[in-house]
Amino acid sequence: ATHETAANMELLRDKAIQVGADTAFSAEEAAGGIEELAKAGLSTKDILNGGLAGAMDLAAAGALDVSDAAEFAASSMVQFGLSGEDIPHIADLLAAGAGKAQGSVADMGLALSYAGVPAKGLGVSIEETTGMIALFASNGIVGEKAGTALRSMFISMQNPSKKAASVMEDLGIKVFDAKGNFIGMEGAAGILSDKLG
Repeated sequence: ATHETAANMELLRDKAIQVGADTAFSAEEAAGGIEELAKAGLSTKDILNGGLAGAMDLAAAGALDVSDAAEFAASSMVQFGLSGEDIPHIADLLAAGAGKAQGSVADMGLALSYAGVPAKGLGVSIEETTGMIALFASNGIVGEKAGTALRSMFISMQNPSKKAASVMEDLGIKVFDAKGNFIGMEGAAGILSDKLG
C-alpha cells in the first residue's frame, strides 16, 4: 500500500513493532493502521510523525480496531484537505465529540465521512463540522443519520430548490455574503434565529 523503498518499509515495520510493545494493541494491528493511513495517501513521514499515534489514540478512545480508526481519521484528513500531522487533532475532535453526546467515536467518524465533503465545499472547518455532529448526537441523531442530515443541509444551502430559494428570498435569509462566500454556521444560525424568531 505504501509503495515505499525497502529502507522506509523497515522504518514502518519497526514503528509497528514499537507501537505493539508500547500500547494495548499488537504490532499486527498497528500495521493494519499503517496500511489504512498509506492507502489514504499519508506519506511515511506523516505516518511515523504523528499519523499512526493519532490513529492509535482514536482506536483506544473509541474502542475501535486500529485500522478502522485510521480509516476514519485519514478519510477526514483527505475530505478537509488536512495533512498527516493533523491526524492527532482529528482523533481528538472525534473522541471529544463522542464524549459529549450520544453515540460512539465510530458514530462520529461515520457521520463525518458523510458530511465532510460538502462541509469543506462551503468552507466549514472540521472543528465546526464535528461540533455540529455532536449537537445532532446530543439530540439523538447519530452516525449515518446525523451525517446524512448534515450533508443534506450543506447541499441544500449550496443549491437550494427553487421553492426554498424563493422562501429564503421572501424572508430575507442570505447565507452567502456579497462575494459569494458562506457566512459560516454561526452566522447562518444567527440569521435563521433572527428571521424565523
